[in-house]
Amino acid sequence: MEKKRITWIELLRIAACIAVIGIHAGSQHFRDIPIDTFTWKVSNFFHGINRFAVAGFIMISGSLYLDRKRNWDIKRLWTKNILSVAAAYFFWQIFYAVYRILIQGSPSPGSPEFIKKLLVYISEPWFHLWYLPMLIGLLILTPLLWEIVNSSRGKQWSEYMIALFLVFQILTYTISCFDLPWKPHIQNLLNTVHPELITSYVGYYVLGHYLYEYGVPKKMEKMIYILGIGFIFAGIWLSQQRSIEAGKPIQAFYDNFTVAVFFWSVAIFLFFKNYISKIKWSEKQEKFICNMGGCTFGIYLIHALVRDLFYRNGIDSMMMCNTAIAIPIVIFLIFAVSWIAVSLFRKIPFVKRWLM
Repeated sequence: MEKKRITWIELLRIAACIAVIGIHAGSQHFRDIPIDTFTWKVSNFFHGINRFAVAGFIMISGSLYLDRKRNWDIKRLWTKNILSVAAAYFFWQIFYAVYRILIQGSPSPGSPEFIKKLLVYISEPWFHLWYLPMLIGLLILTPLLWEIVNSSRGKQWSEYMIALFLVFQILTYTISCFDLPWKPHIQNLLNTVHPELITSYVGYYVLGHYLYEYGVPKKMEKMIYILGIGFIFAGIWLSQQRSIEAGKPIQAFYDNFTVAVFFWSVAIFLFFKNYISKIKWSEKQEKFICNMGGCTFGIYLIHALVRDLFYRNGIDSMMMCNTAIAIPIVIFLIFAVSWIAVSLFRKIPFVKRWLM
């Protein structure tokens, strides 16, 4: 029997999926249009405002996989969870490798040059597939993390890991974005002790569990909303100003490990948990939402293909003069077409189980 889905988490999953598409639609011409134009500023805005997507997905995974109600079995973890993600990764890696070769028009399929190029492309994931090997890494660590965060002192250990994540990853990365006095020395000092386990996406993974299980006090929640909105808009503004000064696009101020994305992602997670969760849905609406949420993994995998096909047919963020209108239209079209395609493909049991 399929585990009952939680409606607000599925809505957050859908929002994160749309945000991924928003990043990739907004960044289509991020590096090939003049930086001091309105079009680039709009692109930068959509690129930045949607950056909660990756952290959001990881926090969702942490809230579900580290749930104290789970009972992890190592064999089942590897044969079900990890193997299914690995199978999807290898299939789509090969698919996109073949696709890239074919759209280039050469070499001919089956030739030694084709095989050589195929192997090269397989060794280099297309821009969005990096997420799957990272997710496999988190899944490998999940039983160990589960034991830690669900022990008798699990809350304290979770807080400890989140604090380390903030100091040694979020703060360290954010400092690297600015030209500060004695910057190299500050970075060397922070990197002297570098606890590897939590200076990665594991921090967001544990954070998702903590927010789901314990939440935060009301006063802190309000502060997180203020910081989240303030920091992400500051990051977008700094990106714009520094890009103009440098004469090239700079997105470092809203990368995944910045203070801006950290608080923005936490704010969105808490908003869905504490407010969206209170919306009353009919049984039919819940079923629709959960079905769509179940398609988001496939949508994530296939949306890059849909985006590229649209682009080759003149449908992209520059298809009309007003980019602020064009980008939302492109996001909607990519999501809608990807969702329809995935919904149809998932009717095939093998595809649903292993490929999306």
